[in-house]
Amino acid sequence: MLDLPSTYIDLEKYTDDLCSFINTPLVRQITGGIHVNDALIHNAWDGLPAEWTGWWSRWPDHRLAQQDLIDSIDEDESVHDDGRGTTDDEVLRTRPESLRNWLSQLKALAITRTQTPGPTEALPEVLQTRMKTKKIAEVARATNLIHEICESRGIRRVVDMGSGQGYMSISLAHLFPELQVLAIDGSESQITGSQTFADSLDIPHSRLTHMVHWIDGSSTLADKVRDWAAGDRCILVGLHACGNLSEHMIRYFATMSCMDALAAVGCCYNHIVPRSDTNPDGFPISAALRDRNVTLSPTALMTGCQAPNNWPRPDPHASSVFGRRRLYRAMLEKAFHDHGIRPASDGGSERPAWGIRKGDMASFTAFAHRAMDCLGVDAAQRPTDEQLRAYEDEYKGWEGRIAILWTLSVLCCKVVESVIVVDRYRYLAERQDVQDVDVVPVFDVKVSPRNLMIVATRGRGGNATGSGTV
Repeated sequence: MLDLPSTYIDLEKYTDDLCSFINTPLVRQITGGIHVNDALIHNAWDGLPAEWTGWWSRWPDHRLAQQDLIDSIDEDESVHDDGRGTTDDEVLRTRPESLRNWLSQLKALAITRTQTPGPTEALPEVLQTRMKTKKIAEVARATNLIHEICESRGIRRVVDMGSGQGYMSISLAHLFPELQVLAIDGSESQITGSQTFADSLDIPHSRLTHMVHWIDGSSTLADKVRDWAAGDRCILVGLHACGNLSEHMIRYFATMSCMDALAAVGCCYNHIVPRSDTNPDGFPISAALRDRNVTLSPTALMTGCQAPNNWPRPDPHASSVFGRRRLYRAMLEKAFHDHGIRPASDGGSERPAWGIRKGDMASFTAFAHRAMDCLGVDAAQRPTDEQLRAYEDEYKGWEGRIAILWTLSVLCCKVVESVIVVDRYRYLAERQDVQDVDVVPVFDVKVSPRNLMIVATRGRGGNATGSGTV
């Protein structure tokens, strides 16, 4: 069962409240209705409640106001030592009640990410040498949990989809010789590298098979996996299955009778493909969320990738280049809008990234010239230096406003991720032959922000609905 937030006991009520919250005008505005880059064009600041913006203007440093917002949604209830003085304490005491309630609601709707206690595998040094500290912790915990499921279900075959460099598949094969592992990835170079390392560990191909194939939801891949399984029951696993790769995995599990268990952690929600006429299988995938007409904008999906509670705390004695960069980006869009500039790359493809250099931040004029050079803006269209300096004069006091607008957007990360996880959970719960579904925070959220693992098992003796076509 899904461990609901503490104020809920009913999944339907929780789903209703969660979906209603993300559909409120304020959340819609800050998660894509008005992108922070377009904030000056559409005057997004004035779209916020006046008592909120008035209160934020009283803070001596906007970065402390940002940190206050971030701390308000932290699961860790301990007091943060951020060096605020008595003046800021006075400001805190006058926080608008409506803002306090909104932050409380946002926090109350978020699925907990506090790590579930559990054992980890002691990875030998030969495996650790290829991994960073974060990956070592993830693989050590994930392999143990997967092995526990295999033992409890009598499973001897593991299918690792999106196996990448083989951190998990190789570790499973090396640590547990009784398992047979199939590692699948769309990148031939990744598979080659994984196979080379597996060979160096003398892992026989009979226990670790590599396959180059896009995880595309096709029946072709399902048939290949079924052939490899040879009638045995399998567990389907994925460590940080990017975007809608997780959705493909969930459907494979639900429609392939050889799949007896599932253990997958998602990530990179910005790569999720929404449902549309041309993509009827897109997000959301559950009947529960489709019936509620849930949609998430590309900006909202991007916020789901954020982890503001893990950001470094601001240094009040140092200037913020990041905040100025955000402001300059918004000013650039305003200048483009005012002067009717539409870079050629706007016609369908993404604008090229030009890579901000230190000198670009010397002034808005320098920033704008570099951007227009990289975007190929015709000289005849470009604002003059005098006009660019006028933008800098007009918006010189807006850095804090843009920064807070950006922070409000990323604050929604936890509810956006909760919507995605609830959708996947409910899709599985809607399948008659799926016995148990759970969402387990498997990693330390301070190390691995994307730590929610979907775990599901099939009912004993049940057959999957469908023949493997997904």
